Amino acid sequence: MTLPPFEDMILPAMLLVIAGFVWHAWNIKQDSPAWPSVEGVVEVSKSMPMNENASEQGHLAHQWRIEVRYRYEVQGVAYSGHRVRAFGPNHFDQASADAERAPFPVGAKVRVYYQPDNPSTSVLIPG
Repeated sequence: MTLPPFEDMILPAMLLVIAGFVWHAWNIKQDSPAWPSVEGVVEVSKSMPMNENASEQGHLAHQWRIEVRYRYEVQGVAYSGHRVRAFGPNHFDQASADAERAPFPVGAKVRVYYQPDNPSTSVLIPG
């Protein structure tokens, strides 16, 4: 029996990795409404273009993303998180991205929902 060439294994391997990320996010979406929560503090909150080509700004292909980082503590252990929700919406302009992160300004106290058996996994908006 001979093994397939390495090149023939790249696409299936990439698909498995992507499927793993989607599965993880789906589990967070399903389980997070029942997670316990603690108070946290937002440390970073900004909107950024997803690509580097400034000439694409305002073009439908140009997308924006948000970065929200927060810290929280569970049973005396400090954690930091970055996930606002399991699946975030697409933002095709800065206004849309800014609107999503508006409730999370730097310094704001926020409710952080964390996975009970792995408190390093958290979201700000469960479900």
